[in-house]
Amino acid sequence: MAFASFDLISFGSIEVPPHPLRFGFQVDIVPLESPPHVMFGLVSRYRQRDGRSVSCGFAVRLDLETGEVWDILNDTGLMGSIPTHQEFFSSFSDEEPLLLSWEVEHLGAALIPKLHIGSEQWLYPAIGYRDHLTRMETLAGAAGDRGSTVSTFLHPAVWRETLL
Repeated sequence: MAFASFDLISFGSIEVPPHPLRFGFQVDIVPLESPPHVMFGLVSRYRQRDGRSVSCGFAVRLDLETGEVWDILNDTGLMGSIPTHQEFFSSFSDEEPLLLSWEVEHLGAALIPKLHIGSEQWLYPAIGYRDHLTRMETLAGAAGDRGSTVSTFLHPAVWRETLL
């Protein structure tokens, strides 16, 4: 339900083993050529014993008109705003797009994420690692016209590295 207003696309998934690991997902956008609301995240979906489908992980909505960054998966609301967002967003182009990135560290029983939007960084609520989090899907979406998502997100990448 959190993603209902977005035309979603997945750029693959990542296996999250039970040992320490750093992994991430990143995409580029050109803010002045994008729909006013975009979302991106790393999400695990599973069924509970009662048959209900549940999503957990990390996902935000970026409002390109106001610069606000909203948590859309864990109900923490407004995470922050990009200062002087109009000037910030106008500095990106096809040749130098804006990087949106999740970097997650799996340490012990926790998945600890960092959100990067260009040079801005936020800590996002950590979640406990559980058996149903062994695979996380990459999701990106644009609000508005169906089909706009494919042209909005550029250079997707999924990565992981083992921590020693």
